[in-house]
Amino acid sequence: MKLDMDMIDRKKNHELYEEWENFVFKGIKPSNQIRDFIAESWARSVENHVNPQHNDPIYISEEEFERKRKESDAFIRSAVPYMENLYDSFKGSGCTVIVADKSCCVLEVIGDKEDLEKIEVHNKKALCKEVYIGTNGIGTTIYLDRPIQILGAEHFALENHPLSCSAAPVHDREGNLIGCLSISCVLADANPHILSMVTAAAGAIERQMIIESELAEKQDLIIQREKAFQSISEGIIILDKNMKIISINEKALKLMELDMGKNYIHKDVREYLLEDMNLEKLIHSKKDTIDQEQRLRLHSGNILNCILSISIIWNEENIKGFIIILKEMEKVHELVNKMLRSTAYYSFEDITFQSQVMKEAIHIGKIAADSSSNVLIVGESGTGKELMAHSIHSASKRKNKPFIAINCGAIPSGLIESELFGYEGGAFTGSKKEGNPGKFELANGGTIFLDEIGDMPLEVQASLLRVLQTKEVYRIGGRNPKKIDVRIIAATHRNLENMVSENSFRLDLYYRINVLNIYIPPLRERKEDIEILIEAFIKEFNKKLNKKIKGLDENTKKLLNAYDWVGNVRELSNVFERAINICEEDYIQDKDLPDKILCNVKVEKYNYDQVIENNEKEFIITILKKNNGNIKKSAQKLGFSRSKMYRKLKSLNIDWENYRK
Repeated sequence: MKLDMDMIDRKKNHELYEEWENFVFKGIKPSNQIRDFIAESWARSVENHVNPQHNDPIYISEEEFERKRKESDAFIRSAVPYMENLYDSFKGSGCTVIVADKSCCVLEVIGDKEDLEKIEVHNKKALCKEVYIGTNGIGTTIYLDRPIQILGAEHFALENHPLSCSAAPVHDREGNLIGCLSISCVLADANPHILSMVTAAAGAIERQMIIESELAEKQDLIIQREKAFQSISEGIIILDKNMKIISINEKALKLMELDMGKNYIHKDVREYLLEDMNLEKLIHSKKDTIDQEQRLRLHSGNILNCILSISIIWNEENIKGFIIILKEMEKVHELVNKMLRSTAYYSFEDITFQSQVMKEAIHIGKIAADSSSNVLIVGESGTGKELMAHSIHSASKRKNKPFIAINCGAIPSGLIESELFGYEGGAFTGSKKEGNPGKFELANGGTIFLDEIGDMPLEVQASLLRVLQTKEVYRIGGRNPKKIDVRIIAATHRNLENMVSENSFRLDLYYRINVLNIYIPPLRERKEDIEILIEAFIKEFNKKLNKKIKGLDENTKKLLNAYDWVGNVRELSNVFERAINICEEDYIQDKDLPDKILCNVKVEKYNYDQVIENNEKEFIITILKKNNGNIKKSAQKLGFSRSKMYRKLKSLNIDWENYRK
């Protein structure tokens, strides 16, 4: 609304009004009586074509207003108490206290209802920028980013001339401008102390926001630490010096079989975690205990097998408390297995074959995969017994559990028992003081592959038989058994029945492991698998060695099929890795094969009469190339004498020197 000029105290504001009128309507530059920042603000207002007669505020939408309030929530919450205090100091005098954001949007207003209705820009959602309503307390303060007081006719809009506006900017903890605090009152009540009060209140709001921000950060940090504490996969108990619980995470409660819903703070840990291995002595030894295997008796009466660590919390020279860390034995074993890569790499799809005998072996293997019975795989060295064991585990219900292979013939007889069953600390000279789990413990829930079981000493066979019968393992030097759930796959190249008759293998153990028997035939008994295996090896080693060998010539195929392959598939793989390494042609030839294959196979000479009608010259050149231009060797291959060989070369115009290397 337009205010009646008679309402304005002309005596107080007359000179300011004349300066404003001369500038606005006559374009006369303000005199020195007008403060510089006011004159500059008037000039900006004219440039922005602001209406000097009326307030023309811009109002934002309700949606935009709510967004701005949400962004300034911390500012508003900190400012409201100070706004109320300021209003109480001027209540009944037509005073209005305003908070605006850095866009000059009025976010919060405290004042008498009738006073708010008089001044339109004091309404929420109004934008008080200079560009919209000219020089004013909020807009000019935000523009200049400093405390100011605007008196009467110093306002650019005539409707604001009856007012005095005092405003001070508010900054965040980084010093960034976020808004301002403003008091508007009638000009007659204006005094310099109002600006001081507003400035002090703005500073108090800044400090309050810093305190709340830091408090919120600390609360967030506490929440984050608590979440981290609860998410740790190990049980953690923090104790005071009297072994009273200060904090305990959910994992520890679960391991200790305690109710998640109860409060255990200030409870004595010895009420719930009883020691068979003198836990209290460990705690009060004044030494940290790192990763010791312990059997802890729980309040429920059950036994907790775990890895225990105790760290002492020191305050100078005095013990302040303790941190107990409990790790599940099974989880530790899983981690060890991951580190040792104790997993099956192969499946039945990785076995290359086309022979009927191998088809039958794999059929039995798949039956074994669906069973929990023990398996004995029999076959010569290099036939693929371990590949079969991997495949059985990979197809079984235990496929996500450990697969641990141990070669019974590769471990000294004095060490194999500790390797299989583990040992307690100090069990023998040179043993680890904390002890060591054996392969059976590490394989718990999964499969243990006992390769070359025929080489296992008789005394160890007795221990193995006891494990198979009781499903328990006693470590060397240990008194307490450990329950295990392990599936046995054994393999041997020996005739165990003969060994039983010779008393070098236990009959009762033989029957225990020989439930499902799988025979892997040697390569010489399944010659039809040779070519398909060769194709697979060429593909494999081409990729591995970055070669592009296309295959092998017909004569080389004959050589390989005629060879007995004493080393079976392993020997075939070795031969082709060598051949692909040294082959310089597109096709592997007999010269790329080891001498043992060439020497042990009777090679038929080429029948020259069968090829003479085809392409005599190209054939002779091929023989020369294969023999690097050697006349003697080439003649022998062709069944020629040397003199006949020379005559042929001359008659066919072949320069044999071109093929010498």
